[in-house]
Amino acid sequence: MRRVDWPIVIGSLLHFTFERKASQGVVSVLAAADELSSYRDPDTIARRVVELARDRLGLERVALFLFGEDDQLYGTFGTGLRGETTDERDIVFATGDSHRDAIARACAGVSRWLVLKDVPLMAQVDGRTIVVGRGWNALTPVCSRSGASGLFTTDAALSQSAIDDSKHVQLAVLATILSNLLELKRHDASAVPWSPALSAGASGAPSGRGSRGPTLSKAVAGAMQLMRADTALSSTALARATHMTPRTLAKHFRAQVGVSLLDYRNRIRVERFLSLVERDGRNLLAAALEAGFGSYAQFHRVFRNLLGVTPKEYLTGLP
Repeated sequence: MRRVDWPIVIGSLLHFTFERKASQGVVSVLAAADELSSYRDPDTIARRVVELARDRLGLERVALFLFGEDDQLYGTFGTGLRGETTDERDIVFATGDSHRDAIARACAGVSRWLVLKDVPLMAQVDGRTIVVGRGWNALTPVCSRSGASGLFTTDAALSQSAIDDSKHVQLAVLATILSNLLELKRHDASAVPWSPALSAGASGAPSGRGSRGPTLSKAVAGAMQLMRADTALSSTALARATHMTPRTLAKHFRAQVGVSLLDYRNRIRVERFLSLVERDGRNLLAAALEAGFGSYAQFHRVFRNLLGVTPKEYLTGLP
């Protein structure tokens, strides 16, 4: 190795310095990527990336869809008619020509997003998919070197404003970061404290998307549905309702779902808290108690253990 002492080599030949400040858009994308990397659960990542695309990048309505093993697109989270985050994990549809075209262009490096003009704009309302108007709809693939894992859809159904290319450049960068992040999470099983798809489906059917989820017994699926309806139910009450002993139910639940009854119950409470809390974090305690936590201390401990950040950091992006 040959050591180089730059001050001696340069001497007095260089007397100026310069600084190039990153644009606010780049800063926003990097801040969003930094936050996303702190989360361990793919569902949390999916929800938060939709919110960050709106809050930090300034996009009006955003939804994220991911591919299942059956090559269909599965919903994660999206945007409602008031600009709120909507749970769209019950949506699945076949990949269309426009989706394939957008992905082919992105993977070939031709364009990072595809704009569809004067098309129906959709929203999810009370478990139904409805048309809320017409306008532009942009498809931004979520691609890494391994291929496409999904795509973002964006529109301006609320304001009817024109498409902003600069914001979609930022979204394309965030999409690439997201794809690599999801890939890393899938390879790092220890980083995920629960199965990424825990909604209870029909008994005996896979829980989750495509054929990725485990097969749930009637008792386990029933316990999941009961906990979603009432997080205060004890393990004894759940066991009685599913005609099993508490020990047997706990054993089967962990084997099929991948987490304990307590962990699953806490996850439901965290999800409920996120749907109740104001984005500025002003009603943390009220939302935590309404979500089913017994105290703020319990809520704070569970939230940090599951998501890797404090509630304040999650909601505001600030330490």
